[in-house]
Amino acid sequence: MKTATCFLGLLSVLVVGCGNSDAGEGGGGTSDTALQCSSVGWCTTWESDHQVVTDAPPLAGGTLTDGLYRTEKGYGFREAMLIQGKSILLIAGNWSNFVGTWKTEGEKLIVSVSGSCNDSYDEPMTTTFTYAFAVKGEELYTRELDRSNMPVVGWRKVRSLCEEDASFNCKASNCACITTTNKTLVGQPGCS
Repeated sequence: MKTATCFLGLLSVLVVGCGNSDAGEGGGGTSDTALQCSSVGWCTTWESDHQVVTDAPPLAGGTLTDGLYRTEKGYGFREAMLIQGKSILLIAGNWSNFVGTWKTEGEKLIVSVSGSCNDSYDEPMTTTFTYAFAVKGEELYTRELDRSNMPVVGWRKVRSLCEEDASFNCKASNCACITTTNKTLVGQPGCS
């Protein structure tokens, strides 16, 4: 099983609501439509800036809205998260996803994982990830609380995982960015 450390990095072809997804204490989202582990697949050699995030607001919580968030800053991550109602899909840029539900409790974003899928398997999984977080406009900042010394990661709401910008782009000679929608990740070819 691939490590849960890379939980994590198309929305134009995936219909996602844009309403308020914060139900406050103990809740998360308003939609009853659950995402599947293979709702979105992603393989890329692109990555976010390697610079340490220094401009994050205080990680004091906020209101998350439905949408696709992709890493933009913080140690070259290739991760994304799709929020749709109470469902969340944590997407790593190597055909590896976690699916589950989310809620906020004060300054914490709590993700309860119910499944994992990648290019080798698709299986149930039970684990929880906890983050300190802040929302600033279309930007999300997180820091994993389950392990010590984790960096702050900056995310930005995007329309497509393969939407290149100044902060997220190809920094290598083998540039590749591939996405799938509602297609199994098992057996997907590498992209590097």
